[in-house]
Amino acid sequence: MTGTANSTARWLLALGISFVLGACVAVPAWRSEPADGSAQAGCLALIRGMDEAVAAQDVGDAGAARMKTFPYLRIDRFLASFRHELSAPGAFEDWVDHLRWLDARAREIEASNLPAEARASLAADHGIADPENLAAAANRCGDLLLQAEVMNGSAEARDALVRAAVPPSHYNNWVRAAGLYPITNLGAVIGYARWKDENTGSFALPDEPPAPSDNIVSYVPAATADREQASRIVRAAPRTALGLPKFSADDVVQLTATFAPVFEIETESGDDRLGAPVWRREDGELLPAVDVSRPVASTRLVYTRFEGRVLPQLVYTVWFPARPLQGEFDLLGGRIDGFIWRVTLDENGEPLIYDTIHPCGCYHMFFPVAPLVRVPVPEDRDTREAPLVPKDAPRLAPGERIHLRLASVSHYLLNLGARKPAATPATYELQSVWAAPDFGAQSLSLPEGGRRSFYGPSGIVPHTERLERFTLWPLGIESPGAMRQWGTHATAFVGEAHFDEPFLIDEAFAR
Repeated sequence: MTGTANSTARWLLALGISFVLGACVAVPAWRSEPADGSAQAGCLALIRGMDEAVAAQDVGDAGAARMKTFPYLRIDRFLASFRHELSAPGAFEDWVDHLRWLDARAREIEASNLPAEARASLAADHGIADPENLAAAANRCGDLLLQAEVMNGSAEARDALVRAAVPPSHYNNWVRAAGLYPITNLGAVIGYARWKDENTGSFALPDEPPAPSDNIVSYVPAATADREQASRIVRAAPRTALGLPKFSADDVVQLTATFAPVFEIETESGDDRLGAPVWRREDGELLPAVDVSRPVASTRLVYTRFEGRVLPQLVYTVWFPARPLQGEFDLLGGRIDGFIWRVTLDENGEPLIYDTIHPCGCYHMFFPVAPLVRVPVPEDRDTREAPLVPKDAPRLAPGERIHLRLASVSHYLLNLGARKPAATPATYELQSVWAAPDFGAQSLSLPEGGRRSFYGPSGIVPHTERLERFTLWPLGIESPGAMRQWGTHATAFVGEAHFDEPFLIDEAFAR
């Protein structure tokens, strides 16, 4: 019976992959299929062949969404927000360059994670002498196809691209319908209200340095802060045609170093210690794990839109080995836990607002810095989850950093404040998610050789499922409670919200 079920599952998976890839190769009306033997035909074959291999090996990267009719471009929510604002000189070209960059970066990651034999077979099929050059060859082809089909193509092709530039929602309305969402969401409304009542009162307490008896481990950034330099970097940054501030790699290092928080973590066990994502063999099974001997925070630069301008955001992600189970029927505990902290900088390089989630997309909270204030939003008038502001964040004085107090076990944020870091033996390193050759957690070394992303093809960290998925599935989010990749965080069980929504702050806050 089990063998039959597995065979059926494999057949359905193959059928699904064939259907998706078939949709990808369908020729749109504006595309003239290139002549056999041409560079353009060879490039389309390589791009399609790589996508087939990546799908077959389950190594797709979910950080940005594929565009079916433009397989050499990818889209995220931020870039999608510009699709009807491309009339200014250079705006369309700038936008397309960013779409192309998303795909190029993802292909580097996916090629790195392909098993060696799959990479070698694909390279041989397409005349690539060294399999290690697969991503480079595919990206040269992506550049060629972009130029031929879009930049030198017809107005119909450009219009088709704009229509296709819609990022996926991480909510499944079919599942919501099957789960009788208008009725079942009432349980989530009650649960969320209870969570707020039980877990936001601590923000009313004064922020004080931990006492020796508090059993708290403080992790201080090893990097040096320089607020004046960070402010100069932001103010002097040139802007692209879309208005994005351009920063060098050194600029990003300086910015992330300057605004990295201090983590003050109530520590009951090793599961409350920060560490680096790894893959390990445990009892013969390959599992995601966290190496607490290497406390790190992964960092990334992203952008938001506020008051008609593009502002930089700095994202810090830390990982714990687990949220330990508190009983046999603990709905929330499980393998791997984490915490994400985001800093939005204003035009002068000063913090405008902070916000946070856990990597499951849960527990979204905002901490604006005066004079920024929360304004009414439509969600305030119904049962949907509205932006939650437990307290305002303090303005940083010279030498201060934000200090975050995290609970043991749940790793909930309990309070925050601004202080000068005290001397401590516990430090943590900042690690850019763009750092080659590892690409952060998106391509990690395997114990037996080869590489794999910490995240599965849908953006979920394998083996991090929680029991709550059996009660919350009618809300339309895949595997509620599981850890997720950047770009895939749905943050509301009632209503719809994504952590990387570009107008998130603009719609709920004002100066």
